[in-house]
Amino acid sequence: MSVEVVMPRAGLTMVEGTISEWKVPEGASVKKGDVLMEYENEKNMIEYEALDSGIIHMVAKEGDTVKVGGLIAYLAQDQTEYEQIASAGAGASSAVDSAPAEEPASKPEAAPGPAAAPGSTSAPAKRSGRVSATGLAKKMAKEAGIDILDVTPTGADGIRVRARDVEAYLAAPRPAAGCADSAESVITEIPWKGVRAAIAKNMYNSVQQTAQCTMACEVNATKLLTLRESLKQDQEMLGVKITVNDLLCKMLGKVMLKHPMANATFDGSTLYEHSHVDLSVAVATEDGLMVPVVKHIDTMTLTEISRKVKDLAERAKTKSLLPDESSGASLTITNVGMFPIHMATPILNPPQVLIVGVGQPVQKPVVQEDGTIGVGSMMNIFVTVDHRVIDGMMTGRLLADIKAYIEHPEMILA
Repeated sequence: MSVEVVMPRAGLTMVEGTISEWKVPEGASVKKGDVLMEYENEKNMIEYEALDSGIIHMVAKEGDTVKVGGLIAYLAQDQTEYEQIASAGAGASSAVDSAPAEEPASKPEAAPGPAAAPGSTSAPAKRSGRVSATGLAKKMAKEAGIDILDVTPTGADGIRVRARDVEAYLAAPRPAAGCADSAESVITEIPWKGVRAAIAKNMYNSVQQTAQCTMACEVNATKLLTLRESLKQDQEMLGVKITVNDLLCKMLGKVMLKHPMANATFDGSTLYEHSHVDLSVAVATEDGLMVPVVKHIDTMTLTEISRKVKDLAERAKTKSLLPDESSGASLTITNVGMFPIHMATPILNPPQVLIVGVGQPVQKPVVQEDGTIGVGSMMNIFVTVDHRVIDGMMTGRLLADIKAYIEHPEMILA
């Protein structure tokens, strides 16, 4: 009997996935453990291995977005069963974009128009009446703000508009409105899909569904930066190059154990306090911001943290994180100190209730411990909290502890 292959869940917050590439051809015989396809969730590109053996019939196509648990393929036990399934034409009923196609209206033959001038580029003529298109094609056209009637179908039947037709339409340069004769003014339309689309939706939902509040304080990071320079000199002995971010991650591993309600996740009705600090570290990639997770960072040494963060960051950039390496965090750190950003209002990554941001250090006049005026490296620490869980008093105490550790960094290594 055939086995259904469904969209897997990679992380507690995943609700849908987009098939990026099938790794096997239609009708191929696969074995348990073979990589069937590669899919994207909101955080990562993930390979999916077959849980059974059989002959594969694909229901969902590359580019389809399917709900978790939605049907994407069948594994038939023999060739006869495969042929029966394939001839039945089973569809992905759980695909997010599985809107029924409309029957095309009969169209009168268009009268021949004047021939275009050689070398000229003109937009395709708009078709009239109803259109036959896949659900994904309609969704892409709607999100891009274009009329599906403008898109020319290229399929074998010459009627049904598919996702690739919309992509080709959007990729073709077209003159800007009011500038039809100007070759210099071109608008490029970029479909927002895949990881970036998932990030955009998650950020929007985060702001809509949580009571976000950002607070900040300025800290004197002079001693922290001095400590980092000292550890940098010992790079050969330590076997790793310690960064300011490594020290801040180590610091949060200590501080957060004192603030269990902030080292927690909240689903709207129940708060889950974590016994260890599982820290998401924001990493900038070509596809947007990724947040791999360092599990139990409170139990790790500084050199262990440094190696782990570097490993996760590199694999985040190549989309090779494992599913459990991008989920399950209790809070997030985002360090923008490499840019001229001194203050920001970072957005929470639900169900977390805290994200800690770090700005760029700036040299300023400061009052020294002996009362004299000197120069110090000052930087802002800014935290966004879910005010449903963490109030102003709790945030103030948290910022006070972070400030104490940064201004007395010997405590980080204690």
